[in-house]
Amino acid sequence: MDFRLLGPLDVQSTGRSLRLGGRRSRALLAVLLLHHGRTVPIDTITGAIWPGEPPNSALANIRTYVHELRRQLHRLDDGAQRLTSHPGGYRILVRPGELDVLNFRALVGAGERAVRNADHDGAAECFGRALRMWRGSPAEGLDVGQALTAKLTVLEEERWSAASALVDAQLALGRHEQVIPRLREILAERPLCERTWGRLMMALSGAGRAAEALEVYQQARRRLLEELAVEPGGELRSVHSAILNGSAGPLPLYAPAPGAAPARAMAPAPCDLPTRPPDFVGREYLLGELRRIAASQSDAVAERANATVVSVFGPAGVGKTATVVNAAYQMRPLFPDGQLFVSFGSATGAPRATGEVMLELLAALGLPQSAIPVDEHQQTAVYRAMVAERAMLIVLDDVADAVQIRPFLPGAGRSMALITSRPPLVELDVHERFALPPLSGTESLQLLAALAGRGQVDAEPEEAVRVVEACDRLPLALRIVGARLTAGTTASLSAMAHRLADHSRRLDELVVGDLSVRTRLTESYRALDPVARSAFERLASSGTSRVSSSTLRTELGIPERTADRVLEELVHHHFLVPAETRGLGRVHRIPELLRAYGRALRRRETAVVPVREAADTVLLV
Repeated sequence: MDFRLLGPLDVQSTGRSLRLGGRRSRALLAVLLLHHGRTVPIDTITGAIWPGEPPNSALANIRTYVHELRRQLHRLDDGAQRLTSHPGGYRILVRPGELDVLNFRALVGAGERAVRNADHDGAAECFGRALRMWRGSPAEGLDVGQALTAKLTVLEEERWSAASALVDAQLALGRHEQVIPRLREILAERPLCERTWGRLMMALSGAGRAAEALEVYQQARRRLLEELAVEPGGELRSVHSAILNGSAGPLPLYAPAPGAAPARAMAPAPCDLPTRPPDFVGREYLLGELRRIAASQSDAVAERANATVVSVFGPAGVGKTATVVNAAYQMRPLFPDGQLFVSFGSATGAPRATGEVMLELLAALGLPQSAIPVDEHQQTAVYRAMVAERAMLIVLDDVADAVQIRPFLPGAGRSMALITSRPPLVELDVHERFALPPLSGTESLQLLAALAGRGQVDAEPEEAVRVVEACDRLPLALRIVGARLTAGTTASLSAMAHRLADHSRRLDELVVGDLSVRTRLTESYRALDPVARSAFERLASSGTSRVSSSTLRTELGIPERTADRVLEELVHHHFLVPAETRGLGRVHRIPELLRAYGRALRRRETAVVPVREAADTVLLV
């Protein structure tokens, strides 16, 4: 298959073309190809197909477009499964060498390596081949949404960079006459680029046309004064002076402007931390421990060969991100080379792709797009090499699993990676791991008072305690309650306590704006395997207050091996928490909000679903 985006969208296979259909089908294929190898969320597809307001039938329409595109790809590719469905979206399979965007980037990368080896012939060959792949504007003629337009704009910038690199390589080879027409074409597209004006002057001078080169300087000066009201910059003036003095020579490849940072230099002390929580309370022990670890890392620079990795885990809504961000602000002075923050979660609930996050971090480290390798393993190597030279704090938030996070863990150096996740990620090698429990009763009341006002809590102390306990002392639930009380949608704490007392409606009350306890619990629930899901729903709907492996065997009628594994899975994802019981072995309980969630799920069950575990067949409904 030959997928082509560098111009009008086109797909070829053994001389046959894909019948792409209408504009929306073409936009669907374009967005899938631009996210090749990753599942594209439905929201992203919708925004690409309908740049304005999508119709009510958008989801049904997308399924129709997918069905037709899948049929066409199936016809061209001898039945191969190119377009597959995944939870929350769709993914297209592109094999090596099949997508012109990837081929273009691979050639540009080879050209840049040739530049570093002073192989000017090789660089010119690679950049020239890369540019010959372009047949027009990327995805030309498609009317797509803002997010997709941004990706197409990035492609245009990459083309511009490759064209400039080709000119530099040709100038280094003394091909002055050859590059003059190309430079004039580039200036017609971007007439305010002083670097291109300078290249044209050097090419003319090298071709023995110094008088024309000096006239080009005057043209550039007039254009800059008319458009920007500025005189030419230092680099352009230096080229002008060199030509006047008769000392002009070929431009050095990728020579930065005077005072500019090298391509691989990191931006000075970046700080990508989100806003510090203004009403943060509690967590003194954990904050103190994190400061201790950071100080130890900073004090032992000479002796320490490895970066520090710390994990903070806990249930949904317990305040992991707020706690770690608060700690990061306290630790900023210990990491003078910068603080980076990246979230692995997304608006759809599906984890972000590793490659997407890596590109975000490399950009934050100051690496230009043209210098980022195409290969993901090389990207990881570059990332670790850059971090190894610095003392940085890197916050990796909302991590789903160990596989997702491994490429981002720094190796050598003085940096510290701070990970937040729901499961404990026990398979990761970390220096220290901290479990974050719900707030204490006192801390919960302090947070509620900070959010809803001290007056309300003092006026109705017993009702405040009822609200706190109904929220399982989770900061997320308390923030929702505080927002509703502040907005006046609920008259008083007593009214809120009364509403939360209804277990069947409790989760309906814990919603405000884009904050929802049910949504967060659903994300955790989806991480369970089918056996654990069924077990959780049955336990939540039963009257069982204490849960152990023997409880699972007797209540659900499942074998011991399955019961042990289910118990481990539910504890791992915080659907069971240790019970305050002494002398009874490993006994757990279901938090009340989770019990309400499980009961709601159970009520919606209408069918009996058999669940198979290894050789055991277990009926958990």
